Amino acid sequence: MRAPQTDSICDIHRLLCLLITGAAMSAGGIARAGDVISEAMLAESPVAVDKPEPWIVPTADIRARYEYGDQDGRNTSHAGTLRARLGLITGEFSGFQAFAEYEGTLAVDRDSYQAASVHGLGQNKTIIADPESHELNQLWISYRGIEAASLKAGRQGINLDNQRYVGTVAWRQNMQTLDAATLRLTPSDSLAASYTYVNKVNRIFGSQSKANPAQDDFEGNTHLVHLSAPDLAIGDVSLFAYLMDLGNAAGDADSNNSFGVVSAGPLPWENFKYHAEYGFQTDAFDNPLDYRAHYVHGALDAAVGESSSLGAGYEYLGSDNGVGYKFPLGTNHKFNGFADKFLATPPDGLQDIYLVAGTKLPGDFGCKLFYHKFYNDDGSSNYGNEVDFVVTKDLGGGFSFLGKYAYYWAEDTPFTDTNRFSVEVDYKF
Repeated sequence: MRAPQTDSICDIHRLLCLLITGAAMSAGGIARAGDVISEAMLAESPVAVDKPEPWIVPTADIRARYEYGDQDGRNTSHAGTLRARLGLITGEFSGFQAFAEYEGTLAVDRDSYQAASVHGLGQNKTIIADPESHELNQLWISYRGIEAASLKAGRQGINLDNQRYVGTVAWRQNMQTLDAATLRLTPSDSLAASYTYVNKVNRIFGSQSKANPAQDDFEGNTHLVHLSAPDLAIGDVSLFAYLMDLGNAAGDADSNNSFGVVSAGPLPWENFKYHAEYGFQTDAFDNPLDYRAHYVHGALDAAVGESSSLGAGYEYLGSDNGVGYKFPLGTNHKFNGFADKFLATPPDGLQDIYLVAGTKLPGDFGCKLFYHKFYNDDGSSNYGNEVDFVVTKDLGGGFSFLGKYAYYWAEDTPFTDTNRFSVEVDYKF
């Protein structure tokens, strides 16, 4: 939270007065500061008293975006959207704090693109999942009055580890939130544990009615258990057990139990860091499917000079009985290419071999270039290739810019060539 400007001016003035006083006492030996700083000076520039923090502070997260989508076999989509999140957060009183936030998305022309199944149906347009929507995005209360423990209950955004399993899907205009209660324990600086009970998942498809029942919000009794140990000799390590009871109008096929371990951190070689992850998943609760699948992700990154980096990675999403490894609550846009061809794992699984390079451009623009090569889980089918390019810039004053381009070209059916391009300006305070 940024301090009010008047407080900053008072702090500077108070510092100057102290410096003048100290200089006077040093120069005059036993001379008093009052002998140097006249009563007139003090009258003109009084020392300010710190003001208490405000009880309630407004928050805003506003994004204007244009996104273009062109998939073979579908008509082109042009989505111009404006998203606003407006909230109020309280200070902390006797350990309690509360937050309320509205989220709304408006479209320049809702018929110029197909926002999943929410609007634009019947036009066979490329999917851009940013429908018009107006909803209560977050409403929670937290308590931190017990040492080494905290509790948060209500509608909230939750990101765990790298958001592969649980995330807020920040790329899309409509945020994914959970109606949940979270207990977090931090017995030491090197150990943290959390348990989250989830009753409902408010997905990215917004407040309007969905024509596709599979895009309805999830309901059920989900349990998220997460244990993390930062700053170990091998880096940061997390263990998790996610028991996801996820049902909607389309059924319970997304319900699963997922268990795994994540480790990430620096390597002994200078400027190198790694990411290593393993997961195991089974069907669970009322899921009519029957499967057991494995997940592996390894990545290596190296800093090159002061402003560049190179990296490579391999991600394996297994399958069993025609069911691919599932991430129904994950921020899936972050993985397997920005063309969004693999938001859901294919029935025969997925292998993603990728390279990434990043650097700074003139004008202090940051950029990254990605290349992906995709296969099914046993390597017998070539799913295609993808190139992604991202450029970002901090514009100052709470404003930022992002541009993104993705081109996927298919090798084997049923996959289709796809182009996506977007530019956006964000403002936050």
